[in-house]
Amino acid sequence: MYASIKFDKEAHFQSRGRNGYLNTHGVAVYNMGIGEFEEVHLHPITSRGEASDACRVVIRKSAIPDLIKALIDALGPPPGEITDKSDDKALRAVANLDFNSFGKLMLEIEE
Repeated sequence: MYASIKFDKEAHFQSRGRNGYLNTHGVAVYNMGIGEFEEVHLHPITSRGEASDACRVVIRKSAIPDLIKALIDALGPPPGEITDKSDDKALRAVANLDFNSFGKLMLEIEE
């Protein structure tokens, strides 16, 4: 499974690849692996709109709640005006995260 996040403008940072740095225009998210080896791969999207094979971050699916918590701890939660009015179930759910019941939350999002 594949999803992507495209930035409305080029990021001010660059991703490091095999042959140097590349401008980052978004992030491609791949659902990889099965069973106990389930992982998520994050690849920067290049100026050509393609996911770069030269650079990636691999995250175990079991660590996703910790990743979300770390992002919120570092950056703060999304503003209420964004999450409250969104039609996106996942974005509304992030506004009301309870990390003690994250498994239940994931079931609600998948429905």
